[in-house]
Amino acid sequence: MRNFKFRPLRMLPVVLAASLAVTTPVRADDDAQPDWRVATDVAPIGPADRLHGLENAPLSVIVWIDPECPYCKVLGRTPEAVVDASAGRANLSVRLYPLPFHGPNARLAALSALCVADQAGSAAYYRFLNGWLEKTATNGAGIVASAGAGRDPVGDLAAASGARDLFKLAACTADPATTQRLSEEMTGADRAHLAGTPAIAVRNNANGRTIMVSGAIGAEDLKAALDYMARQTGS
Repeated sequence: MRNFKFRPLRMLPVVLAASLAVTTPVRADDDAQPDWRVATDVAPIGPADRLHGLENAPLSVIVWIDPECPYCKVLGRTPEAVVDASAGRANLSVRLYPLPFHGPNARLAALSALCVADQAGSAAYYRFLNGWLEKTATNGAGIVASAGAGRDPVGDLAAASGARDLFKLAACTADPATTQRLSEEMTGADRAHLAGTPAIAVRNNANGRTIMVSGAIGAEDLKAALDYMARQTGS
């Protein structure tokens, strides 16, 4: 396991770096050391979140993604895999932050994911997002219909994820209330000083202590952060 490095006083710029809009392939750098920082304004997992794992887990992993972000595609299912391997020690919420420069497909994916969750639950939400990230070329490209499939790749993915009422899905994605929910989720990310996507926070639920990092970190780095936060005691 990798040694955990923590720089508590370094604050990342509160900007959405345009450098995320790359067109070249990206990958996680196994030699890079994630630059974790103290985070004081990350909302704990609550009723509005789509929970993966046990509700009463002592630790929480909170991830913000843009479904059209290439680094989010690199991160992929890593948080889920780490939480699944934690033996109930951690749970997960993936929150949504479609970056404006990734265009309408990023927003469509985010709104659709919320509506898939409404219709078919949290597990369907994660299936939909994972499917989108696997299928998209990123940077606003969206997803295209597979050979032999229908003409609505978003609807096909939603149905395969468990949300089979496509009329209800379409009404939900067009509903201003869904747009408002997404806006509130993004406002929460702004309060947490999101510096780009993906962003990952690890919270000790006993005392509220939270650390945060930006970028597509690897499983060993996330496990090291969970170990570190599990050792944080007191208020």
